[in-house]
Amino acid sequence: MVIPIFLPHLGCRDRCTYCHQGYITDVSGEDIKARIDAAFIHRAAPCDVGLFGGNIFGIEPAVLEKMFSFFEPYRDWVRAFRLSTKPVPLRDETIYLLKENKTDIIELGIPTFNDAILAGLNRAHTGQDLFDAYHRLQEEGFSVALQFMVGLPGENENDIENIIRNMVRLKPVYIRIYPLVVLKDTPLYTLYRTGQFRPTAFDDVLDCACRIYANAVKNGISVANVGLTDNELVRDMVAGGHYHPAYGFLVQSRIFIRAVEIVLKHLGYPKDITIILHNADIPLLIGHKKQNIMKFSRMGVTVKWVPSGNNRGHFEVRSQKGSAAGSVQDIYDQ
Repeated sequence: MVIPIFLPHLGCRDRCTYCHQGYITDVSGEDIKARIDAAFIHRAAPCDVGLFGGNIFGIEPAVLEKMFSFFEPYRDWVRAFRLSTKPVPLRDETIYLLKENKTDIIELGIPTFNDAILAGLNRAHTGQDLFDAYHRLQEEGFSVALQFMVGLPGENENDIENIIRNMVRLKPVYIRIYPLVVLKDTPLYTLYRTGQFRPTAFDDVLDCACRIYANAVKNGISVANVGLTDNELVRDMVAGGHYHPAYGFLVQSRIFIRAVEIVLKHLGYPKDITIILHNADIPLLIGHKKQNIMKFSRMGVTVKWVPSGNNRGHFEVRSQKGSAAGSVQDIYDQ
């Protein structure tokens, strides 16, 4: 169990172009203490605490020490802290405080490794800053996770390949994948409204997320989350971009159905098929609002399914032309 404490914009010295400050305001010490106290009301079981939002590394050490002191009444319940942050500025005092307060996982945000795009997003750091922070934190004994973003202005095929290549090389404990969302009253929204920024097609960006997800799993890297949760944005503020309430499901479903299509090609595209699969994978086969079933129907393929004891991600396609086994690993190998 992770108890999230959201600290929007805390420690951020610069405003990323996609960040909305209309509802993200400065957080006072009293606000932080109140959030912590509210999170621990009736809490009686041990838990981890996640400090999310803002830039923890940008908080002055004295302020960070004060913030940790608000957890003193609940120390018996807190097993460890985890946090998300930019990779800069990384100070010795901050590392000391994080160690003293049992921080074990640090998530570093790196939307892209393309320095030109990072500068355009006003991230105030470079790809090298990420590498420097990553290796320093590992040396200090922290587990390090990474957060990526897809659909960025100026993003191309090489940028996605670079994310995948660096992810595999760094081997984070897990990753998160976020699609770029245009929020009202942001610098990015101004560019969007005036036509200076035109988001890439939704399906193309979804494919980018699929490729990162697939390569993570292929290389034994866990994917903690894909897409934005309701805690991370206000839906009424979404003006464009690639928000979808079921974004993570869309990614997993697209990967699953492509693995099925590989088997269908091997079988010569039979018209009537029965898929034997794990019960939990049935929604991935059906797709969001039955999109996958409708896609098969347009192909002239009638699909039935039967739950089995197969492992998740593994399935068997049966037809009059024969049968063949497959798995999501098939798409990872493409």
